[in-house]
This record gives sequence, structure tokens and C-alpha cells, in this order.
Amino acid sequence: MAFRDPISDPNANSQPTADAPERQSNESIRPLTVPFVRPSNALGAAHLGLSLAMWVASIVLGAVFYPSPVALAASAVLFFSATSRLFAVQHDNGHMSYFTSRRANTWVGVLLGAFTAHPFHTMRYNHNRHHAYIGNLDEMESHEVKTMTVAEWQKAGTWARIGYRLYRSPLAICLVGPIAIILIRYRFPKNAMKVGLWDSAVQNVLMASLWGSVYLIGGWPAFATLLIGAIFAVCFATLIIYSGHNHEKTYWNRAGDVDFQEASLQGASVLDLGPVFDFMIFNFSYHDLHHLNSKVPCYRLRECHKALEHLIAPTRLGWRELVGTLRWNLWDEDKGRMVPFSAADPVFAWPAGTRRDVQGGGRRDVAG
Repeated sequence: MAFRDPISDPNANSQPTADAPERQSNESIRPLTVPFVRPSNALGAAHLGLSLAMWVASIVLGAVFYPSPVALAASAVLFFSATSRLFAVQHDNGHMSYFTSRRANTWVGVLLGAFTAHPFHTMRYNHNRHHAYIGNLDEMESHEVKTMTVAEWQKAGTWARIGYRLYRSPLAICLVGPIAIILIRYRFPKNAMKVGLWDSAVQNVLMASLWGSVYLIGGWPAFATLLIGAIFAVCFATLIIYSGHNHEKTYWNRAGDVDFQEASLQGASVLDLGPVFDFMIFNFSYHDLHHLNSKVPCYRLRECHKALEHLIAPTRLGWRELVGTLRWNLWDEDKGRMVPFSAADPVFAWPAGTRRDVQGGGRRDVAG
């Protein structure tokens, strides 16, 4: 299949198919997002300035009251929000949708790498591939998180299963993975050689300069605050991003059968966590519409969602469902949904004729 990037080619993979009425209805939705493709330099600059101020405030808060646990906890939450918002800006810079000027998007995107730990051009290259191959099982390497099918799991050897179990464990997703990948591996991320090592080199210099400046100005209290905030931010943000595509009724299909509209609206979730959290993560909550039209800037996604939510029947995730996404580990091609390991491996399923005694906290035999 030819590589078609829906970021530069908005109509990629969006042709209707006569045998899928759901796709026909989805086809009419994308044009309705076009009125929200209105980048505003003033609005973008205001949000960027606010996010940078929040970042500085988080460091000052933790450093001034260091080593107060309460202050460090509050600082970490504020740092998470500031960094999430700055990443949203950099992300939209990559889509060339945040500012009206391509040059402004590029320069701001590069400079924000100091705050987000993401080299801009490499991030943009990898993320564009994620958009282009959304929902495509045959292009798994283009996505941030690997997903095995039930058939692949059943054919896999012992070591491959152990490796995938560890990879998909809550500890790996919420702690080890984010630190190892974002804070360490992303110094020279995947496809850095294709894009050019200069991109990673520039980002590393910018990031080292920023972190060094924090230490020189605020000493150890400021640097410790930065380090604690960075660890919390990458770990919590990874869970948020993970839930964007890893819900039970997400969308996967083989290359020739992928429908871009369905993959966008069904394959991405809406985080129903309230307006305050929407502000904290700069509207990442509306990930489905972002995939449907990545030219809608993040500061207009909430408005776009409110206008179209009655048409798209979004998959909503509350806090309970957000945490629950950690149990969906394998894609069942026959059922068309994600399943836990226990659904594919009898070793981890309850024996026939038994069920959980929920109230008693144990297991008991039942008739029939």
C-alpha cells in the first residue's frame, strides 16, 4: 500500500464503500470539521504563553517550599499539566495547524523539544506515520504501542509471550516504559537516522541547556522539583496517551480493509474526565476528532466536539475506564475487539463450571 499521509493529504483513505453503511455516515462528518480548521496566532500565542508560565510556576512552587511533600505533589501535577499542554502545542506544530505560518510552527516545535523531551522533526515523522496507518494491523511498527493479535499470541513461543506480557504490564506502561523511552530512548528515537541526527542533537542541547539553567538558577531544590515533575509527567501522560487507542472496542483491520474514517472515530477514544482535565491536557480528550481531521488546532477541538458529538457516538472513557484500558492486551480479529490475556490463554482463565465469588473474594463451584 502506498504511503499516504492524512496530514498532508486530508482525503487519504477516506473513500466511501458501498458495503459499509457505518462508513457512509462517517463520511459525512469530516467536512463538518472544516469550519474549525482556523489557526489563530493570537489564541495560539496566548495558550503557549500560559503553558510556559505554568511550567515556570511549577518549578518555583516546588523549589520555594522544598522539601515539602505537599508542595512537591502540587508542583508535579502542575508540571504535568504544563508539559502536557506544551506537548500538545508541539504536536500541533508538527501538523502545521497551530499557527498560520509554517515557519512559526517549525521554530516553536523545535524549541519546545527542550520542554517535551521530543526531537521535533523525528517526532513529526513518526507521528505522521501513526496517522497515515491508523488502525492498520500490517503497519504495527508505525504505532507507539505494539498490539499482538490472538492468533499471533497463540503462535508465539514462550519467550515471545513473556516479553509481550512484560511489555504490556501496568508496571511497564505506567513507570518503566515512560522513563526508559521518553527520558532516555528519545534522546535518539526511532527513525532518528532517517530524519537526521542533527534533529536529536539540537533537541538534546536545548534540553540540557534548560535543565542546566534550572539547576544554576534554583540549585538542587529546583532541579529535584524538575526531575520529580518530569518522572510523574511522562508516566501519567503515557497512560493518557495509551488509553487513546487501547480501549475494548477500538479499531484494527488488515491493510486492504482499513477505513480511515472508522479507524479515526472508532479507533480513538474520548476522555470524559471533565473540563478542568481537558484544560490540563489541552483537549487531548477529543482524540477521535483529531484523527478525523488533524488540521483542527487543539484549542478548537473541544468546540468541534460539542458541535458534532451527536453525530459521532464517541467511545467515552471515565476514570474507571481509563485505568481499565490496562487489561486490554490482545486484538481478537474474529470478535473485532480487544481482549485480556485470559481470553486467549486458558491458564489465566477460570476453569469451566466455576466463577468468582465476588462478595467472598474467592472462588466457588456453581451448578451448570
